[in-house]
Amino acid sequence: MKKIILAFAALFLFLSATFPKIKKQDPYNEKKLRSSERTAKNGVQSILSSTRYDVLDDCSFFVKTITNKMKVKKGNFIYRGGTDIAGFRGHYDTSAYAVQMAKEARETCVAAIDRYLSDFEAKALDRRLKNTKTRKLYGKTEVYVEFGVAMDMMNYKARPIATFGYAFEKNSPYFVIHLDKAQNLVLKGKSSADYGNYETIVLNFYFTRKQALALKEFILNDNVNALMANYDNSPIELDAQNEAAEYFEADDAVPTKKEKSKKNKKPESEKKDDDSYSEFEEDYTEIKVDKER
Repeated sequence: MKKIILAFAALFLFLSATFPKIKKQDPYNEKKLRSSERTAKNGVQSILSSTRYDVLDDCSFFVKTITNKMKVKKGNFIYRGGTDIAGFRGHYDTSAYAVQMAKEARETCVAAIDRYLSDFEAKALDRRLKNTKTRKLYGKTEVYVEFGVAMDMMNYKARPIATFGYAFEKNSPYFVIHLDKAQNLVLKGKSSADYGNYETIVLNFYFTRKQALALKEFILNDNVNALMANYDNSPIELDAQNEAAEYFEADDAVPTKKEKSKKNKKPESEKKDDDSYSEFEEDYTEIKVDKER
């Protein structure tokens, strides 16, 4: 019996040496991230976020303000050239964030969006459950986040855990990407007392069906593979497009209250096409709660 055990042990050691365990590659390793960086024609590199990834189509999502109101935010879909990393960027509170997902994370997000859309159509989204539970129902994964004071000045980075699910706000169930707090990797090893951005805040990105579907179509493997195949890593020209996302021309005169009211009032023809929070409420009928349960 002892000889048999020793023989199996020897066989195990032989197989271990012959077929070493394949180490899973870090999806956000530094070499991979740096490979996507491009030099601008004026020589600027790395300082500006726009040289680290391609800024592509416009997108939008909702955030909840401190007064618990849903506010739409405009952003962009982004692709980290020559890699499998894609995502979106936009403003959240007083900072800008770029949420980036490698292949496995993208596939988890796509599957979560599919479940949300299916449950939405089937009226299976339950408002009786707490949002803290429902926003974690569709899976979780690690993502890579860059953040900073402006869209093109995101010089901090973190790797938070993202969970996917849904949350009801009034009568509307939104698809939610929830990001836990994560350490700022740029300040790793430094005292938290000396830095206000030692870690990220908790982030909740809310998407309507239309917004979630747009995100899904962008991060699908087929689309990212096409972007990878057509990627051109030649130096880029920094034009006014990036500045347009940050600056808005001020009015020459301060409007009166009457002018403000008139300016904010939308024509009837525009209201139907407005992908706003109030319109989204009508997309979902209220689930009746069985009082006998």
